[in-house]
Amino acid sequence: MKIALVFPGQGSQKLNMMKDYYEEFKVARDIMDKACKVLDFDLKSLIFGEDEMELTRTYNAQPALLTTSMMVFEILKSRISFDVVAGHSLGEYSALVAAGVLSFKDALKAVRLRGMLMENAIPSGAGSMLAIVGLPFEKVEEIVQEIDGIYIANYNSEKQVVISGEITSLLSSEERFQEAGARRVVHLNVSGPFHSPLMEPAKKEFEKFLNSLEFHSPKVPIVLNVTGKPAKTSTEIREKLIEQLTSPVRWVKSIWSMEEMGITDYIEVGSGRVLSGLIKRTTKAFIHSTNTVEELEKTLEGVMKNARIAEF
Repeated sequence: MKIALVFPGQGSQKLNMMKDYYEEFKVARDIMDKACKVLDFDLKSLIFGEDEMELTRTYNAQPALLTTSMMVFEILKSRISFDVVAGHSLGEYSALVAAGVLSFKDALKAVRLRGMLMENAIPSGAGSMLAIVGLPFEKVEEIVQEIDGIYIANYNSEKQVVISGEITSLLSSEERFQEAGARRVVHLNVSGPFHSPLMEPAKKEFEKFLNSLEFHSPKVPIVLNVTGKPAKTSTEIREKLIEQLTSPVRWVKSIWSMEEMGITDYIEVGSGRVLSGLIKRTTKAFIHSTNTVEELEKTLEGVMKNARIAEF
């Protein structure tokens, strides 16, 4: 058997996520305490607090998700081995830490800055994102080509594509997608038109910051969002992280790449089950979640069972 660890991105955050991990495992508490120290603010009170709107802000959600994913990863890595990693958008930074490319400290600083730059790249309320459900890639691409100001942001599954762009263009496109046969057009709760050319103002400063960080060669293969393929060098990883700000997340292609690598089990590491749902639409492999400590234990049992079956 071969295991892939996949890490969720923005949108998976919720109040009190991974609180049971924090209460049960010292290593999880150590990760949270380190994050608060590195960021110099009380991330713990934000995650385990009551202000959902503040947690959802891009510059808060990104370090919060990275930290909670790492809380789970530290426990997982002591119990199982894994063969490849990937992360969805922001989740790519969790994958980089898991693969040994970036330190947790550097990744935290990167996503905090990334969130701030993304938040400020376009005036508040001027851009957003829509999920188009039930239309094939080709049809969504055709409509996007016809309407100025919208772009494909995420190829999430063969029947779910996220578009990004100026709010007026998005609103005018909604009826066009419905007429084309989309089952649903969902307005996403995000603060900007991410993974589109509208994020261009964020790139220069972010590139300068990433160039100041130390990137190591990955200890296990990491499949990149921009290409949907395993990275070849640490230099390529750095370049693609910058490009990722304005390029679509090729998640389906990433899963296809991992299929070709022989992955039999996917473990979603961190809050929610968004990636588990997307992966189910793309592969028949085993899919596990770690949304709670109870789910973690079930995942470990399931992985061990699959390992025993694979031996015969």
